[in-house]
Amino acid sequence: IDRLASEGIRFTHAHVQVANCVPSRNVMQTGRYPHNSGVEGFYQVKADFPILPDLLKKHGYFTAIKGKVSHSTPFHPHPWDLVLSPDRGRGLDRNQEAFATLTQQAIAAGRKAGKPFYLLMNITDPHKPFYGLGKHGEEIDDPNVPSKTYLPEEVPVPGFLPDLPIVRRELAHYYSSVRRADDCVGAILAALQESGEADNTLVMFLSDHGMPFPFAKTSLYHHSTHTPWIVRWPGTTRPNTADSEHMISAVDFMPTVLDA
Repeated sequence: IDRLASEGIRFTHAHVQVANCVPSRNVMQTGRYPHNSGVEGFYQVKADFPILPDLLKKHGYFTAIKGKVSHSTPFHPHPWDLVLSPDRGRGLDRNQEAFATLTQQAIAAGRKAGKPFYLLMNITDPHKPFYGLGKHGEEIDDPNVPSKTYLPEEVPVPGFLPDLPIVRRELAHYYSSVRRADDCVGAILAALQESGEADNTLVMFLSDHGMPFPFAKTSLYHHSTHTPWIVRWPGTTRPNTADSEHMISAVDFMPTVLDA
């Protein structure tokens, strides 16, 4: 992710509209605030307005999605040309090799259709359960090992959390999960590069909300909606730049993609 940032522009003041996943992701794919789309919680609604994959399909794009399918548009079934799924199901939702393979499949499918692609790759990490932890916080053997794991004594503790051993323990697993997400991003970008389409592809990286800890996810504090947002658009964005002047938000995700 650091390398992606060095190749594009990162926005210091980027925010999403909602601090949990379904309504936040729907904002991106509809260009509407939750009270305008009707998706204010974990449910689908009848949409009488255009959504991003529909408009892109209408204008000749091949649309594909990996993960969070029911979270990403207002209604089900969803109008994607391709829904990507690992051969071994959800066990590979946090596996970098699986993300590389699925990215290759999507790009190849778009090429076979003779269309440019819109590819939405949703990485499960760092959603709970974190790396090495079970659903109830117990230590487990996790087959999807990140390229680096962190120890409680070496992790930074956000200022809104108490610096206690139990907090450091969970943060260590959290940051290991972040690292595994970073591995998956690297695998996706490597597959894009190998396809020969990297110089002709706009890449955006962002999260749907803040970290799953008190005073962040599902709350309404700065760290609830603040998101990392990186844009790499070859020939348009300048490498290794940061915008610390403008505030941007996820409600402009859809119109920005359409303008591009």
